[in-house]
Amino acid sequence: MQTITMYLRAASVKGTLVDEWNQALSSLPALTRGMRAELVLKLVDANGSALEGLDSYASWDFAVANDWDTITKPQLRVVEEITVEGNSVHVPLTETNTEELIAALGTNESATFGCELAGFEAGETTPGFLLQFDISIRNRRCDAGTGTPAPVSDASYSAAQINALFAAKMSVEISSDGMNWGKIPPEGLPPGAKYYHFGNALVGGDWSDPIPLIAGPQGERSTIEVGTVTTGAAGTQAEVTNAGDEHDAVFNFRIPQGQRDSAAIIRIGDTEMIGTDEPAEVTNSGTTTDAVLNFKIPRGPAGETGHASYLYVAYADNTDGRGFSLLPAASRKYRAEIQSDAPIDNQTLSDFAGATWQKYIGDDSTVYGDVLVADADTSVAQVARIVFENATIRRGIDGEVSVRFKKAGVTVDEMNRYATINGRKLLSSWTNGGGSPSAIPGLKAVTPQTIGRFDEFPQYSSFIG
Repeated sequence: MQTITMYLRAASVKGTLVDEWNQALSSLPALTRGMRAELVLKLVDANGSALEGLDSYASWDFAVANDWDTITKPQLRVVEEITVEGNSVHVPLTETNTEELIAALGTNESATFGCELAGFEAGETTPGFLLQFDISIRNRRCDAGTGTPAPVSDASYSAAQINALFAAKMSVEISSDGMNWGKIPPEGLPPGAKYYHFGNALVGGDWSDPIPLIAGPQGERSTIEVGTVTTGAAGTQAEVTNAGDEHDAVFNFRIPQGQRDSAAIIRIGDTEMIGTDEPAEVTNSGTTTDAVLNFKIPRGPAGETGHASYLYVAYADNTDGRGFSLLPAASRKYRAEIQSDAPIDNQTLSDFAGATWQKYIGDDSTVYGDVLVADADTSVAQVARIVFENATIRRGIDGEVSVRFKKAGVTVDEMNRYATINGRKLLSSWTNGGGSPSAIPGLKAVTPQTIGRFDEFPQYSSFIG
């Protein structure tokens, strides 16, 4: 009984014959007329995965026909004992020698027929599953019981028949007693062999009468050694010579050198994208030494349609969503996002319940009021720049600047008493021009003091707006 296994991609009603790796095949499997067979259909989806849900169909109908006329009878049909195992549908073909099939095949060696597999749910008369595909059916040279060939009467053998008998050669058997016979072993005649007989299996299979063996003298043991192996010129004949004798042979070999050929070239020609159901193909449009390979590559199956996605953004004053708004502002330093498969109209704080509020705007910088510079005689408000005269400056780290007054006669205490910025910042001998992230050195906050008269002060430090 034939077992025919077919992998079919059932992505639509028209099935595609594929291999077990979901690659399309061009050659069809063949069913032989008059032989019992089982057709095993392994069904896969567009991605090559096993097709599911086949066990939900209560009955099946399988037909083979060479036309699309539903009035005419199909060549083969099976409606009973079709079984399902996972994604495999087993169709028993116990009768494949119908009159319709014989008429359709005629005297042709084989022909292609269309197949149709239909599955029905319980209580339904129209199929819920339908798959169409092709199969090849081979014809028979004869059917059992349709006639016996007439034998040829005995006559003289022709020269060709006699040559065939001689070509078959004789079979020889040996025996130690003339009754029990066996073939000659590869190592030669055994010591007890006394008889032999011969026969030809093609001519009656009869054996001759036993014939006594005549024992000859023991021959000398022969030896074979490999002598020299040399390389001959390219294009000459190989040669083996015996440098020994008939008993102790020493074979010398001369093997011609192979001819050097030109290096082959392989180039890429055209690359064409073809249909998903078509087989891949590589053809050579060049020569055997200068190949130009053209590729036909099947397009992959289309992917599933993606679904819509919506992204919404909101802003708030705090990490818990207070001060919620859909519009950004300088005061709303926190931001949250949500994603939805459906649109949301007029989003509210409750829509962002599962979102995380992230700070995306930094804090505002500290702004001080107007700077006031004053001494005992002069007061300058809204100072934009302070210039130190008779002083040297030195660059520190992290943007620091150190200022040193070198004029003799000005002590540290006097500088601390009479140099004031904005009435609350006191310059000292270690003060730089703006403070330090490390807080040393920097501005030192002191309690405002009354500024007394100091005649020499304008000569050593001037604050120019």
